[in-house]
Amino acid sequence: MSGTEKFTFNWPFFGNTHIIDFLQRSIENNRLAHFYIFAGARNVGKLSAARQFAGSLLCENFANGRGALPCGECAACRQFGQNRHSDVVWLERIADKKNISIEQVREFIRAMHMGTFMGQRKAGIIKDADTLSVEAANALLKTLEEPSGKVTMILLTALPERLPATILSRAQVLRFLPAPAGDIYDYLVREHKAGRDVSRRLSRLCLGRPALAVKLWEDKEFLKKADEARQIFFRLVQSQSTEQFSLIADLLKQNKDTDARTQAGEILEWWQVALRDLLLTRVGAQDVAAGEGAAEISDNTLPLERIMRLARALRTAEIYLQANVQPAAALESVALCV
Repeated sequence: MSGTEKFTFNWPFFGNTHIIDFLQRSIENNRLAHFYIFAGARNVGKLSAARQFAGSLLCENFANGRGALPCGECAACRQFGQNRHSDVVWLERIADKKNISIEQVREFIRAMHMGTFMGQRKAGIIKDADTLSVEAANALLKTLEEPSGKVTMILLTALPERLPATILSRAQVLRFLPAPAGDIYDYLVREHKAGRDVSRRLSRLCLGRPALAVKLWEDKEFLKKADEARQIFFRLVQSQSTEQFSLIADLLKQNKDTDARTQAGEILEWWQVALRDLLLTRVGAQDVAAGEGAAEISDNTLPLERIMRLARALRTAEIYLQANVQPAAALESVALCV
């Protein structure tokens, strides 16, 4: 570290460098907003960025004005790494509930208004903020209108358009974009010691989402379910309607530990990958597809016009899911367009 530098940053990131650079410059110059919204697709790196940003603000080196951020060695960093830092308040939707409730937000606000326990700053992170109920969002808004001094709040959302305009207007909104497949490939090989063949495949399968690529690498069962969802999509485009509905029902029963709406969202993502593979195969670019299966469907079975109709159906199913249509019905709407 040169004499002119205040901090060095230990943030293990690639992609979205425009956001990482902005956050790091904000720390360097001590020009921090009270309220941020990290917007972007699921598993694109929003949570990881929020953790690194909040961890840096709570690190003792930040208070000292110099050093590595986060250092990973001070008491604050150790507690943060163990998810037990008393000045970090987390809020997320309860698994079996449709929304984050006003009661949850009131408890969050109460915790945020308490003084700091370690004398530095306080950080509040809300996951899936687009699931805030109307009443909960309004309660949160009152807190945003009167921010405390050393408090930083970060809302994570894949659907910023579902947040009230009054909340969006008060935030520093940072939009995360998918990372290039080549960067994800390099990251898996370098940081996770994954083999080149599997890294190449996962970098194509993850839709530009680094965190999803890592999950696919670390969780073999999750990867298996992703492959099964892709293969079922290929069966859907060649099967009769009665079989289509039973295939969808079987998919939704696979993971009883995950609620049906989350499962349906993941299934639609894997179907998007499958459709992309069909399109790549259709135009002769199957060598960059995410996996097998697409090449077995002939041009006569699935002409280009039908592929485009399926693309529209997938987007419509996403909208249905966001509008709280039953997960099975949202997936079946795709089958009906086949």
